[in-house]
Amino acid sequence: MKIGFFTDTYLPVVNGVEISIETFRKSLGKMGHKVFIYAPYTPGYKDKNPNVFRFQSIRVIKKPEMRLAFPFLPKDHFGKILDFKLDIAHSHTPFSMGLLAKYIADHQKIPLVYTHHTHYPEYAKFYMKEKIISPLLGRFLSAWYSNLSNTIIVPSYKMKRLLKEYGVKKKKPIYVLPTGVNVKIFKESKKAGLKIKEELGIAKKNKVLIFVGRMGKEKNPGFLLKATKEVLKKRNVILLMVGDGPFLNGLKEMAKKLGIEKNTIFTGAIPYQKIPAYYQASDIFVFSSLTETQGIVILEALACGLPVVALKDDAFKGIIINNKNGFLIKKPWPENFAKKILEILKKPFLYKRFSISSRKIAKDFSAANQAKKLINIYKSLIEI
Repeated sequence: MKIGFFTDTYLPVVNGVEISIETFRKSLGKMGHKVFIYAPYTPGYKDKNPNVFRFQSIRVIKKPEMRLAFPFLPKDHFGKILDFKLDIAHSHTPFSMGLLAKYIADHQKIPLVYTHHTHYPEYAKFYMKEKIISPLLGRFLSAWYSNLSNTIIVPSYKMKRLLKEYGVKKKKPIYVLPTGVNVKIFKESKKAGLKIKEELGIAKKNKVLIFVGRMGKEKNPGFLLKATKEVLKKRNVILLMVGDGPFLNGLKEMAKKLGIEKNTIFTGAIPYQKIPAYYQASDIFVFSSLTETQGIVILEALACGLPVVALKDDAFKGIIINNKNGFLIKKPWPENFAKKILEILKKPFLYKRFSISSRKIAKDFSAANQAKKLINIYKSLIEI
């Protein structure tokens, strides 16, 4: 099968959308399918994959790492898409490259599949000044493009519910298909984790809480600092904050004000292939974002056998099961969050049970399994 992935977010940017695209691309390739990527051009970046086609683009001012593509420039790329005679046009964006996917689907009379990755109304609250108008635009955009598609894929039941609330047609098929995780990659040895501890100056016996993700306000990372302060009143721990973002310096200042700077390590950006070792250096994965559509990093942490403590969100349904592989906190108070972290650290038998369950759940969401489900969705459209 020839599949076209159309996206406004791709390498060298690494985020949830890019990880999802790459995970599915690699898994589909192993199954014998050919995946072509159509994405914005990024100055200075060279693709190793010959099946990636870049379109002229400009920088998005609010988020300089993001680029907006002109989908019909250069013209020869547009011609190549037509020559490939795709079986499926799979859009991962409602923006410019999504419009190209729609055009190609209509022109070649092939199905248009749309994966709705991002909770645009929530993100708009953090990145646009018009706090009332922007979320409304996000809702409209999400529903409008979804209704243009033949089939919609969402990474969680939360997003399925929200799209229906936004105005997606009742008869429009919506499949819940979380991005899978390559379990083998996250089977780093404990030695790799100990090496990271040594590099960061963390004592072997020290318990480590880890967060992996963008250091942006939409991820609510400041909550984790406050919760860690509460934990430190009863237990010595290290909070490992892995990732970069616009709020990083603000978080460092916040750690100082809270008096926990000696127990907080900010690593900055870490190459994706090195992330598994950081999970292995840690004991509990902590997560406080409420803007997630899935939270791929949670599955990564589970694959490493980490228990999870997170604020309750429908996006984690089936991935974090309360009192099975971690705790979901209903009331977003740092004290409540800290209480559950301490409970896991105090009870070795509970930690072990959660760890075993985490690995089992991660296997259910393996990249190979999720790719097979995606192909079945494609086939159902082609066979109509």
